[in-house]
Amino acid sequence: DFPSVIYQADWLLPMDGPPLSKGWLRVEGDRITAVGSSSNPPPPTDDIQTFPGCVLLPGLINMHCHLELTALHHKLPSEKSFPIWVEALRALTATMEPVDYRKSSEQGIVQLLHGGTTTVVDVGNTGEAPTALAQSSLRAVALVETLGLDPILAESRFSHYRALSESVAATSRVRIGLVPHAAYSCSPELIRAVIGFQRDRNLPITFHASESREEEELFSSASGALQEFCRSFFKSVPEHRHTTPIKYLEKSGLLPDHAMVVHGNHLDAEDIGILVERKATVVHCPSSHAFFGHKPFPYHVLRQAGVPVCLGTDSLASGDSLSMLDQVRMFRNNFPSVTAEEALQIATMAAARALGLENEIGILRTGFKADFIAVACASKTDPYESLITDNVVTTVVDGQPTPSI
Repeated sequence: DFPSVIYQADWLLPMDGPPLSKGWLRVEGDRITAVGSSSNPPPPTDDIQTFPGCVLLPGLINMHCHLELTALHHKLPSEKSFPIWVEALRALTATMEPVDYRKSSEQGIVQLLHGGTTTVVDVGNTGEAPTALAQSSLRAVALVETLGLDPILAESRFSHYRALSESVAATSRVRIGLVPHAAYSCSPELIRAVIGFQRDRNLPITFHASESREEEELFSSASGALQEFCRSFFKSVPEHRHTTPIKYLEKSGLLPDHAMVVHGNHLDAEDIGILVERKATVVHCPSSHAFFGHKPFPYHVLRQAGVPVCLGTDSLASGDSLSMLDQVRMFRNNFPSVTAEEALQIATMAAARALGLENEIGILRTGFKADFIAVACASKTDPYESLITDNVVTTVVDGQPTPSI
């Protein structure tokens, strides 16, 4: 038996139903055991946590982050040329030691929690972020990123990255796996190995795709700055023509069902049709998108086609915030016809569904994990719209509150 704690606020947003005035939820251990409103007051208990002027809602789910790069905020140029940014990133990370990556990850975790994130899909290169996440209060899928274009080296590269991921013990909240960086930076052999690894462990498969103009150029005409950048690492880099990253992955048998495509800024109609067929999800990162000045994200086209869209922060090396509430705000500013309710559902219910955790998180319902946040709310009539402009007051993961902001 666990002691019960009642959390109550002016409003409660279950996400799968209407707002509850004077809403409350009862937590026992790591689970929600009851949800109610003013029409059915909570049972008496010795421990009642009240948040006046606030809304309770499910914790936000950050579907793409690079915690190891947190310390690089404001240290990289905001360039229209993606390869220039990558070269600057490589130069900076070459000076970093493991302890730097660990501290950077720990700083990022604090910012995630303060910005309303309770679950994160993180991508790192060193194993330091998975270690930091395993010691944190966050729920996470911590992925070690694989790179390597030379097919002859695919087996050794895969073994190296697998050992790196397996050097950190998973926890009840943190699952650890691998991720191929992108179709232009990994050989087919390496991508296949990673997909098999993830499938064997029932872990999500995600990769960067269709992010930049230079990537589009690489796949359409085997030319441009990104093609030359890849050639500097592997002289026999493949030369793609008249295709796109999504078409290439599909034709090569490298696009599994339910994959998560990060960015997806340069998608044509055929790409979107493939994503529909593969039941894929596209992860949009508003802060990073603005940093690079990418072409407009095709949200409405994807939504009309039935492709789920989720949100992520990306890293502070290519953006200004690790707050998921900030990402929701930016998304609303870019797509004003999207309601606040829809934007928040994208950052909760839709993300949980993409991770296969729709029966565990993303909704405030009896039996679900006690992952939720309290956000200041000035409005007496529209809690969805009001909290978009206010701040996170507290974050609870697995029934355990983090320190107040």
